[in-house]
Amino acid sequence: MASVTLEQVNKIYKNPKGANHVVKDVSLEIKDREFLVLVGPSGCGKTTTLRMVAGLEEISSGKIFIGERLVNDVSPKDRDIAMVFQNYALYPHMNVFENMAFGLRLRRFPREEIQRRVQEAASLLGIQNLLTRKPKELSGGQRQRVAMGRAIVREPRVFLMDEPLSNLDAKLRVQMRAELQKLHRRLGITTIYVTHDQTEAMTLGDRIVLMHNGIIQQVDTPLHMYEHPENQYVAGFIGSPSMNFVPAAVVKVDSQIFVEGKGFRLLVPPERQSALESYCGREMMLGIRPEHIYDRMFAQGAIPGNTLRAAVDVMEPMGAEIYLYLSIGDNSLIARVAPHTQTQVGQDMEVVIDMYNVHAFDKETERAIFTPSQAPAPA
Repeated sequence: MASVTLEQVNKIYKNPKGANHVVKDVSLEIKDREFLVLVGPSGCGKTTTLRMVAGLEEISSGKIFIGERLVNDVSPKDRDIAMVFQNYALYPHMNVFENMAFGLRLRRFPREEIQRRVQEAASLLGIQNLLTRKPKELSGGQRQRVAMGRAIVREPRVFLMDEPLSNLDAKLRVQMRAELQKLHRRLGITTIYVTHDQTEAMTLGDRIVLMHNGIIQQVDTPLHMYEHPENQYVAGFIGSPSMNFVPAAVVKVDSQIFVEGKGFRLLVPPERQSALESYCGREMMLGIRPEHIYDRMFAQGAIPGNTLRAAVDVMEPMGAEIYLYLSIGDNSLIARVAPHTQTQVGQDMEVVIDMYNVHAFDKETERAIFTPSQAPAPA
C-alpha cells in the first residue's frame, strides 16, 4: 500500500481567450490505507485532481508522490494505481471473466495467476456465478461490481474512483455504499473517491476534502466538518436539508447580546457573547441546522429569548420526520421536526431555536466566528 501526497498542485488550461485555472495550489496528504473523498459541485476541480494523480492529466505545476516516489513524469500504467470510472468502461464483446482478466493479460501474467486473481476478486464481490455473462446481461449494480473487480485484480497500491455510483438508482447506491465500505475494510487499499454527493462523502470517507472553484475549502472527518465548518460555503454544502442562513445584526441590551433581524430577536448564550462582542452594531450571518429548530410544544429546556412565531408555508412528511418550510419575518427557514407535530400548512406556530447549536459567520469573509459549543445545552 502507499500514501499519496500532493504539493501545491495546479492545473491551468490555456486557450486563445486566456487561461482557465481549474485546480489552485492543492496540497494534500492521503494516508496509507485511508479512504479519502473529494467532494464538491460540478466544475470544482475534484475530477481533474484525481486524473492528475492517475497521470491522465498533466499537472501545470507542483509535485505528486505515490509513496516516496515522485510520479510527475511517470506514465499512468507505471504508477501502480487502478481506476474505476463513472461509466464502468466494460468491453461489450467480452464476458465478465475476460473483462476482469484483460489488464493482467496485457501485462503477460501467467494463466494460473490470472485465474487465481479473478476467482478471488469475483468471490469477494459475490459475482463468481456471473463470470461467463456479457455486460449486456448484467444489471447496473452487477456491472459496477465487475468494474470494481477489474481494479481489484490489479492488486494496486492506490484505488482511484471517479463517481462510480452515479449511474445507479437510489436504492442500489445505498447498497453499493455499504459494499464499498466492507470492501475497503477487507482490502485496506488507499482509496481516493470523487463524488458530488455529500451523502456519499459523509458515509464513505475517513476524511472529506471539500473543493470549490479549484480551491480546497476544508479537510476534515465527516462529523467534525458537519459540526464545525470553517466557512459558510462548507456549512451550506454539508448537510441535507442545507443549513439555514439568516442575516442578523448584533446588538447589546442591558449587558446582554442579542442577534436580531426582521421579525426576530434571539438571546446569545453567555458562553458565546464574548465571541460577538466585537460585532456589536455590525451584521453577521447566523447559521441554523434544520434539526436545531424545534416545535415549541415538544421542545425540552427552552430558555427565554429563543422562541419565535413562524408561519408554516409547506410541510413535507418524510416518515420518521417532517420538513417544515417556515417564514419568520422576511426569512425562509427549513425545520426538521418529529412526525407527531400538530401544526398545519397556513397556520402559525411557535418554534424554538437551539442557540447552543447555532453557527455564526463573518458577513465579509464568510469565515466562521463560532460553531456549536462543545458543552451540552442546559436541560
